[in-house]
Order: sequence, then structure tokens, then C-alpha cells
Amino acid sequence: MNHVSIAQLEAFYWVAELGSVHRAAAQLNVTQPTLSLRLRKLEAELAMPVLERHGRGVRVTRAGHLFLPKVKLVLDAYGHLRKAASPTSINGRFRIGLAEGFAVACLRHLALALAKRYPLLRPEWTVTTSSTLEQELLQGGLDLAVLVDPIGNRALRLISLGPQPNTWAGTPAVSKRIGTSSRALSRFTVITTPPPTSMHRNTVGWFASAEQKPGPFCICTSVNAAAQLVAAGIGIGIFPKRMIEAYRPSGALAAIAAKPPLTVGRVYLADHVTADPDRTEAVLRVLESVTANLGYFGDKR
Repeated sequence: MNHVSIAQLEAFYWVAELGSVHRAAAQLNVTQPTLSLRLRKLEAELAMPVLERHGRGVRVTRAGHLFLPKVKLVLDAYGHLRKAASPTSINGRFRIGLAEGFAVACLRHLALALAKRYPLLRPEWTVTTSSTLEQELLQGGLDLAVLVDPIGNRALRLISLGPQPNTWAGTPAVSKRIGTSSRALSRFTVITTPPPTSMHRNTVGWFASAEQKPGPFCICTSVNAAAQLVAAGIGIGIFPKRMIEAYRPSGALAAIAAKPPLTVGRVYLADHVTADPDRTEAVLRVLESVTANLGYFGDKR
């Protein structure tokens, strides 16, 4: 079976599905003689009949019934490959969630790259805390999301993207005088998002690991708004390093080299287990390219 073609397999599959050479030819947009020739060549390669006449139509032989599931697997795989090779095949509305710290550094680059590669795709962006995105994904409000340190659920499929280092941050003036010890940081108001967000878990866990009681908490539901509160000098907070670098040109925020070191976060692309894998794969390819070019998870390309 060295010369079986996709066209021959499609001919057999559609005749088997429709029970008619005439209807199968119409389905494939070829003439009936062309379809019949493909079937004859297929049976010659297989050295066995896979179809037989039955009344005014045709039916699948016993050997054909054994062969048909394998044909369907090949045609499904071929369909996925064709979609992957055709950027414009990914289209329509697509609801994408981004964790805020990630969005500050990557959203504009990701939006531009998606528009260029998949011009028929219509993304709708939701930017909020990772824990909120995870719940929206579970409840069907999003098609996929970039999450940081997700809690996890069997209904979600998680694809690891890379590490996200975190840092304490304050205004440049605070960062110069605060010191690096947990005791020094405990004298300041700590700005964080509410539980069970990864920002809150990191904050509480860091002080606990240092056996230090934190200063008063200022809770803010938005990571980006929390950064603005820190930039206003109201307190200090834990943010992704890449997010702080995005603020660097304005001089509003500076990293604090506190000890012990913070836990490195993990970034995932998540979708529902029932989601269309082709659409997820399309966004994943662009996401990996954008983060590589930015050096988000390591060295730039």
C-alpha cells in the first residue's frame, strides 16, 4: 500500500458515508468517472474490495468496515494539518483572558501579532486577576486564558508557558531606603489583591516563610490599580518583574531586592477540555512567538 492518496481515501469515506457514488462525487466536487477511478485504484493498492454493489447503490464490504475507522483517523489528522497551515482558517469571535501583570507587558504585542497572523479572528480581551479568569473560564465566559499559578480544575486543560519571576516594588525613593529584610518591609503598608489570588498567596506566604508579621494590608481587586497605588507612595507590593520593567521608563516604580527571594510564578495557557484544540493551538503559537521575542520567560530571540 505504497501509493494510496488522500483523494482515494476521501472517495471511499464519502461513498461509505452516503451510500452512493453519485452523491459522494457531488460532495467532493468531482465527476462520477473520476471518483470511480479513485476507488478502483484504492482497491488495487489494497488488493481487496472495500465496496460492493447493493441494489441501486453500493455498500461497504466486511473488509471495508475494518478499513473505514483507520481512514477516518487519517482524514481527521489531515484536516487538522490543513487548518494549522492556513492562518485565515481561524476566524470569528474569540474570548481571551489575560492575567493583569502579564497583560501590562504583552497585550499590545499579542493583539498586533494575532491581527497579522489571523486577520479573520475577532478577539475579545478580558484583563483581570488570574483567579477571576479561572472562574470565568470554568463558567464558560471565556474561550481561553493566560493564568498565573492557577488553582486547577479537571475541567480545564493547562499548557505550561514558562516561569514568571516576581519582585517586591515601591517608589524609587522607598526602594532606596527600605532595606532588604522582611522586618524592614513589614513596617510598610502592603498592597495586594484579595484572596485567593496568586498575588495575595505570594504575599502571605513570603512573610510566613520569613516568620514575620506583615504590616497592614491594603486590598485592591486590580493588579494594575495596585501598582498605581504603590507608585503613589501608599505602600509596597509584589508584582511580576516584567510588569515593573514596563513601568521603568516613567520612573514610577522600582524593584526591591528583598530577602528571602520570592517564589517564581508559573504561567499557563488554559482552556476548557471541550474547547476547539485548533483555535487554542493557533493562539498558543502566536503567544509563544510574542513572549520569545519579548524575552518574557528568558532570553530574547
